[in-house]
Amino acid sequence: MRFGLIGTAVLAGTILAAADARAQLSSPQWTTCTGKAGVDWKEQIKSCTILIASSFETADNRAIAYVRRGIAYNNEGELDNAIVDYGEAIKTRPNHAEAYYNRGNAYLSKGDNAKAITDFDSAIAIDIKNAAAYRSRGLAYLYSGNSSKALADIEEASKLNPHDPYSAIWADIVAQRAKAPSPLQQALSQLRSQTWPAPVIRMFLGQIKPDALLTAAEDPDATKKQGKMCEAQFYSGEWVLRSGDKGEATRLFKLAANACPKDFLEWTAANAELKALGAAP
Repeated sequence: MRFGLIGTAVLAGTILAAADARAQLSSPQWTTCTGKAGVDWKEQIKSCTILIASSFETADNRAIAYVRRGIAYNNEGELDNAIVDYGEAIKTRPNHAEAYYNRGNAYLSKGDNAKAITDFDSAIAIDIKNAAAYRSRGLAYLYSGNSSKALADIEEASKLNPHDPYSAIWADIVAQRAKAPSPLQQALSQLRSQTWPAPVIRMFLGQIKPDALLTAAEDPDATKKQGKMCEAQFYSGEWVLRSGDKGEATRLFKLAANACPKDFLEWTAANAELKALGAAP
């Protein structure tokens, strides 16, 4: 799944939200500096750069452009440039929860879990109900070797957004690492949809095998298929790792690391798992 803010405004605070609305009216570059999939990321970098350099944009607007360019850099695999841009946004607006959250995810993708945790701490301090930040911090704790703190954060993410299937899936993964009871069966009653990623949940409950999950990931839409196959490969790797089959888990994690879009949580997690297994993507 793509990293994203869950249950919160995209920009922290009404001042930034108002600035975002004004920004979209002030220059044509805002139509291509979006920070969202649908516009070529390189084109977004160009447009956001023009806005950042413009003397006509307010400081608030430039902070928005920095965040959006950071997202574009992240999707181009330029994590260091993304981190710099998020930092520039934070200099302008220290209460910019999205900038802290996105920078934390960039640090997480680089494997710098300590800095990631610090940024997620800041995002949560600004927005205590930011379920996505709890989940990402949980992953940072998990890959730092602190499964108990990881489980507490993932459970909090599930509590804040009980209808989110991915938090339920990650609660199961982390509980298994922490040797704690899985909450997945109980969480299943809170989930509303039987569409994707429901097959992932069925696999973790032992109802289907990984090969059936890969079949379920087929989709006539090429973009959707890429995302589903990425997730199927990663979560299948998690499943077979439980049986001790590190060779097959490594193969599946490599497939995910090479195929997943870079704004997918599973891309970051696949690389972290490969590092833990002593393998390269």
